[in-house]
Amino acid sequence: MTKKRVIFIEPLGNKANVFDNYMKLPLVGPLYLGTILYNNGYDVKILNENIIGKQLDPYDLKADIFCLTALTVSANRAKVLAGQLKKLYPESKVLFGGIHASLLPDEFINLVDHVIVGEAEDIIIDIIEGKYTQKVINGTKCKDLDKLPLINYSLLDGFETIDIVPVMTSRGCPFDCNFCTVTKIFGKQFRMQSPERILAEIENAARQSKYKEFFFYDDNFSANKKRINKLCDLMIEKKLDITWFAQVRTDLAKDPDLIKKMVNAGLRWVQIGFESINDETLKAYHKSQTRKDIEDAIEILHYYGVNIHGMFMFGDDNDNTENIRNTVDFAIENNIDTVQFMILTPFPGTKIYETLDSEGRIFHKNWDFYNAMFVVFHTKQINPAKLIHETFSAYKKFYSIKRTLLESVLLCINIISNAFSWNFKNSKKYGIDTLFIRIAAKIIIQKYKNLPEEYVKYIEKIEKDFYLSK
Repeated sequence: MTKKRVIFIEPLGNKANVFDNYMKLPLVGPLYLGTILYNNGYDVKILNENIIGKQLDPYDLKADIFCLTALTVSANRAKVLAGQLKKLYPESKVLFGGIHASLLPDEFINLVDHVIVGEAEDIIIDIIEGKYTQKVINGTKCKDLDKLPLINYSLLDGFETIDIVPVMTSRGCPFDCNFCTVTKIFGKQFRMQSPERILAEIENAARQSKYKEFFFYDDNFSANKKRINKLCDLMIEKKLDITWFAQVRTDLAKDPDLIKKMVNAGLRWVQIGFESINDETLKAYHKSQTRKDIEDAIEILHYYGVNIHGMFMFGDDNDNTENIRNTVDFAIENNIDTVQFMILTPFPGTKIYETLDSEGRIFHKNWDFYNAMFVVFHTKQINPAKLIHETFSAYKKFYSIKRTLLESVLLCINIISNAFSWNFKNSKKYGIDTLFIRIAAKIIIQKYKNLPEEYVKYIEKIEKDFYLSK
């Protein structure tokens, strides 16, 4: 008997979502689920609209079961696809899972056959085989992540075009940031793969990809330092010819020996959610770090040659125009390599969402704009329009042409100076890749320069319609 054909679909977000348009990385959920089904004889295909570079035409798709997954920002597109697929293929089943479905399952009950809440690796085969009849299916947390299969990346259409391979080695977070969905989805208990299992996944991915750069998706890759110490020992012992990126917290700086070992094992970049340089704001976010922690982390990581992508967030009740401008100056003065200035977004299921919603401060729930680039709630010290403009101005200042040209000149001087003295020991620290990223960021900012005005008009119309309806 021929096994069923299953297609996983990860839809695009709104065209205004800069991150979707330029960061072509897939979620790992469909990769794991697809691999499990493939290993059990199913005909599986994983389609990611962002990687493919266009919206899928439902008429080109045919499957026994369609599995849609989406973040909040792509939820609207997922709803459209679900409706089209149900209409075109009434005999096929349409399932919906992922972060947004887990947060707001009721949104999709009337659109699909089943909504899956939470993790589904342990129950995906039973779901596909029709052993569940209820509309909303609650998944179970995977207790032993080492038992997950090694991912079959070839199931992802267009995988060969991805130049950074995603790997996720843990789930859950012991911290309690009020803006984060991680604990809501994966819980507060930190579950992790063993160093040996992680190494096997890296080697598995390296065999399937011509690229040797990896991005660890973990929200806090170095949460268990003993585990990362062992992993780095294994990577060094194996002499893996790879470079990698990871998301970490500022507390990594308290273990310089580990940082040094991570660099020897191939660490090139870290992404850190600094969030704010205001201690009051950090306290309000429940971030469990201070401005001093941020400054120490930058200094120590740079000392060991690690590039930093710093992420800041504006819009807390303590924030004002001066704070935003001071943050840009702080990023420049501390030589943060690249930055991401985001606007506080109350994602469903988070504590900040519940607070703002109960206070009646959220002025729309059009998920297309829930991507940390737009204001969706009434702020206290700075009006929404001003906040949007200040955020884009922050990008312009950090990624200014003048600053980029100056650093280009300094880079050339360093290269020439080292060439004359035949000293190329610091060649990896020239920062050419950082320079290219900054140039690319400047081009992107220029391309989206009209977004602030367009969105301000959008929210002004919402406000006007709201008051007229009273």
